[in-house]
Amino acid sequence: MRILILAGLCLSSAVATPALAQVQQDNPNAANQSMELNAQMRSLRQEQTTQTNMLRMDIQRNQAAMPAPNTGPNAIGPGRTGVIGR
Repeated sequence: MRILILAGLCLSSAVATPALAQVQQDNPNAANQSMELNAQMRSLRQEQTTQTNMLRMDIQRNQAAMPAPNTGPNAIGPGRTGVIGR
């Protein structure tokens, strides 16, 4: 029962959203304001995408620049001093 009420509330808010997005007929600047708001949102999304891509690129660059671990016969492991023959 509670699930049905919750689903009904969610659907009622989803139905009301398109009505709020429509341009007001009595305000001559409403269309311009709506387009300006859309442009600002688009600009923010583009900026966020650019920053995310730059962070990913930095992470990949840092991972590629890390030297590979030395696994050869003279590698110094935990508990070793690196001095052979003493």
